[in-house]
Amino acid sequence: MISLTPTPRAANIARPATSRVCRRFIPEAGGMMDAAACAVAAGVLSAGAAAARQVPRRARPLQRTRPSSGWKLLKQLPLLQLPQPVLPTVLVQPIDEPVTLVDCGSGSTRALFFTDDGLSHVSWEKSDWRGDPLAVALGDDLKLESLLRLLENELPKTGRVLLGATAGVRQAMQDGALAHEQLDLFQDRLDGIFGRRARFMVLSGEEEARAEWEALQHALDFAPDLRQDLFHGMLSGGGMSCQLAWRGNGPSPELFSFRNGVLQPGGLADKASQQKIFGAELQQELATVQFLTEQLVSDLPQAMKGNFALVEWLGLYVAGESTDRDLVMGLGYNKWLTHQQVSEAVAQHLAQLHKEHFSGVAQPICRRSAISWVYGIILQNMLKVCFDPNAEFYCLKGINWSTGHYLMHKESIEEKPKQMMLQTS
Repeated sequence: MISLTPTPRAANIARPATSRVCRRFIPEAGGMMDAAACAVAAGVLSAGAAAARQVPRRARPLQRTRPSSGWKLLKQLPLLQLPQPVLPTVLVQPIDEPVTLVDCGSGSTRALFFTDDGLSHVSWEKSDWRGDPLAVALGDDLKLESLLRLLENELPKTGRVLLGATAGVRQAMQDGALAHEQLDLFQDRLDGIFGRRARFMVLSGEEEARAEWEALQHALDFAPDLRQDLFHGMLSGGGMSCQLAWRGNGPSPELFSFRNGVLQPGGLADKASQQKIFGAELQQELATVQFLTEQLVSDLPQAMKGNFALVEWLGLYVAGESTDRDLVMGLGYNKWLTHQQVSEAVAQHLAQLHKEHFSGVAQPICRRSAISWVYGIILQNMLKVCFDPNAEFYCLKGINWSTGHYLMHKESIEEKPKQMMLQTS
């Protein structure tokens, strides 16, 4: 046995791991510990500390927990009967397989091909092709076969394929237009084409909001003039739902998702695509949109204060420039907008639409105008009810649930080696 009486050392000189362990465990070892046990204990603590350093930088308290330290693991085992720890040279291997994410949206199905060096902002390239919306394809055998052939021909032959469906499929299931058996069949067909490298899931409204929030946080990490703590929330919108994140009390946001009905089958935009709706029928449709929006908004947080990011199609609606496809307001990206500025712009935009369709000879409304009108009604109601008059808004491009979903997938892959290493140690 070796006596472990500590010797004086000069300040600021680092002690070896073995020395630190032996001094720490003298009370439990009766003041004595043999050299082998001391070395094992030092190895366990070193492994635990190394694992702890691998925890993602933005570890949120309500979502993740830091791995247990080597000290806690050591306390659970007999002091002189510890297993020899396995200390890998590299704790976490970089993800070297390509990842493709297929966005099965309410308007179309398309792919995003991700590039990630682990050091900079995640980038992606959007496919130049679009398939039918999954909710539509699942109800038509010919369209489903066409969509599956498109995915088989256009997606990479190697790497992970993540397929995610959002509000279009989610709401079709809620309305009874899609059955679980149809989704199971789709998964079976994907397995036959891609094997185990493909994974399909239908995101809940909260999961969609979470993914968008994660994408926003990632983008803010690399924005030169912005910080995460500048924003108290986020508002997004797609073809069938809107998502709201509000960090009112604490670091983790409250997450909300509600149906917006913009591309609802049989809705205003759907009818407008046939160019057969105008006059009194158009007024009735708009009144229905207004009534439903008021009901939905009443269930959301009210008079929220602070700064909010506007992303996805809602950000485009406020900041983008109009095209043949989109009729929007053009207030500009990457600039702070006051509540008053956005409110006045929406009021003017809706007034112009009203003038064009209800002054003089009634003209059928086109799909582009119908979508813009519905979004204007939604945003106008939310500004009145959900946001404090002193709230400010900032529109950002390139924020989408797909990026957030990819980031969370990447993090889950990185966590597995750490958990295995901790179990081994």
